[in-house]
Amino acid sequence: MTQSHDLNYLHDDSVDLVVTSPPFLNIVDYKTDNWLRCWFADLDIDTVEIDSHSTADAWRAWLQDTFAELARVLRPGGRIAFEVGEIRNATVTLENEVIAATNGLPLTVEKILINQQTFTKTSNLWGIKNNKTGTNTNRVVLLRTHS
Repeated sequence: MTQSHDLNYLHDDSVDLVVTSPPFLNIVDYKTDNWLRCWFADLDIDTVEIDSHSTADAWRAWLQDTFAELARVLRPGGRIAFEVGEIRNATVTLENEVIAATNGLPLTVEKILINQQTFTKTSNLWGIKNNKTGTNTNRVVLLRTHS
């Protein structure tokens, strides 16, 4: 399985757009949550490697390696749409970690989009407490490679 910081099968300057959402530190069990996707893709869930980091510093270092590789494969003027959220009762807003991880790389933050969610009665069935716990916003950091 390919890691986000090792896309050696892609040539330099060969990609126009990357749209992704990384694991949010070690907040969610992504392996268990993605079993259905693996089943549809005919992948053995136990062979899927998903990075998990318990601190913002470790997560940011992993992101920086990922962004360095994405900057390599993106064409000049290429874009990354990077979806994150807020965690730990909104005390950590991950877009700030994303911005810090791009420091020193040939990437410019163009825009940050924040979607504040409105939850329904059905959300409450899943334990969502209407903007009180969990990730309550989607934040997309739009980055562009230098031309």
